[in-house]
Amino acid sequence: MTLTKQESKTRNLSRRVFTPAPLAACIATLLLSAVMPVAQAEPFKPEVFTVEKTIQPGPNVFMNEAAWGGASQIHVFAQDDLHYKGSMPAGITSQMKVSKDGKTVYVLSDFAKRITYGPVESVVQVYDVETLSRKKEIIVPNKAVKAIGMTQLLELSADEKLLYVQNATPATSVSVIDIAAREVIAEVPTPGCYGVYPALKGTSFSTPCGTGQLKTFTLKGNEYSVEASGKLFDVDADPIYIHSERRKNGELILTTFGGALYLADDSGKTVKIKEKLQVNAGIEGDWAPGGYAITAYSSTLDMVFMLMHSGAYDGSHKNGSEEIWAYSLKKKKLISRSPAPHMVALSVTEGKTPVLFGSNEEDETIDKYVLSGDGDFMFEKAAADEKAGWTTSLAVSHD
Repeated sequence: MTLTKQESKTRNLSRRVFTPAPLAACIATLLLSAVMPVAQAEPFKPEVFTVEKTIQPGPNVFMNEAAWGGASQIHVFAQDDLHYKGSMPAGITSQMKVSKDGKTVYVLSDFAKRITYGPVESVVQVYDVETLSRKKEIIVPNKAVKAIGMTQLLELSADEKLLYVQNATPATSVSVIDIAAREVIAEVPTPGCYGVYPALKGTSFSTPCGTGQLKTFTLKGNEYSVEASGKLFDVDADPIYIHSERRKNGELILTTFGGALYLADDSGKTVKIKEKLQVNAGIEGDWAPGGYAITAYSSTLDMVFMLMHSGAYDGSHKNGSEEIWAYSLKKKKLISRSPAPHMVALSVTEGKTPVLFGSNEEDETIDKYVLSGDGDFMFEKAAADEKAGWTTSLAVSHD
């Protein structure tokens, strides 16, 4: 069809008037942005990161993630909900000791210059818990034990002025460190003996030996004397764990592979066994302790909590738990047995309502157990934190 000039003008005008709306909006935006002042653009605000000067207040759980292939870490968790507060770095094969007030952590570890060979430096790092900062470090002889994290290998004297470091080259000895002076003041040979039990008073310490004896070393400056007990346990029939607890009356609590508790007096020149309690007597299933820090003691309740597994055999003394047993020293009676799988280390809070924290070897977590209300001192798992990693030692503060 042929259009007249007037019809052609009308057709073209209609095309201009009815331009699609989205395209018109786009054109209008471009034109508007071209004439908008640059000053109206919102200025760039970079994000600012800050670091808290102190960790959150409240009682803590300290977990020693000792490593062989790289840096170890002392992790800090809140007791109430196991939220993560931070960490304190260390070298390989770390050992940990927490001060009585929970404000200072001592860490012994090694720093290998070339990892697989070459020079190795053994260091004690002293950390302030509130700030997770290193206050000082003390170089110690490169005789310090290279082992997974355990108790009794790094210990404090009663007044917390001296630090005892277990050595093994494999010959055994103990380095005595003056913390304030940052120096080793003595090395005490302890042939055939391993582990440190500091006395409640003074600067003495005792150590269990392969003969079934305990030897007591009394320090006077850089000098020492030694006294040996009689044979206190049978290393073949029923040896003891190095791990120990201290009862509220001052007695040492030593645990045997077979499930007995020795209550020992170390206040004199030699250690004496006061009483032996067979915790698993009359219970079927061949139950025995297993793990590393295999017991935890509540002074409020005068009660020992034990990690136990069934079907025990020669060599199962490091097996993870199946249950936690609560044993009253006052009543000399097993009070409860609570399901608690895969635990290899245990710690307990003080008070009439104890809370248990344990190292779960299978899941590599810290597990929290609280009273369940199902009976006298029956516990149930209440929480776990997957940040923990694998550990064989942990501790709690009692603030």
